Amino acid sequence: MKGTIVSNDIDVRPPDTRAVRRRVTLADRIALRIGMSLIIWSRRTHRARPSVDHATRQRLERERSEREIDLLVRSTAMRMWR
Repeated sequence: MKGTIVSNDIDVRPPDTRAVRRRVTLADRIALRIGMSLIIWSRRTHRARPSVDHATRQRLERERSEREIDLLVRSTAMRMWR
C-alpha cells in the first residue's frame, strides 16, 4: 500500500445541545396513542397470518427474481458504460 494515505483520525463531537427542543402537541400525542392502540388491538385479534396459496407464492417469487435479474442487468450495463 505504498503511496496510500490512511487516516486514523476520527472527529467525535458531542451532540449539539443548543438545539431547540420542540414540544409535542396534544393532538400529536393523542394520534400516537390511538395509532399504537390500533396496532396492538389488531395484533391481538388476528393471531394467524392469512394463508397464501401455492400459485400466488410462486408468482410473487418469480416476480421478485425477475426484478432482481433486471436490476443486475441494468447495474452491469451502467458499470460497462462508465
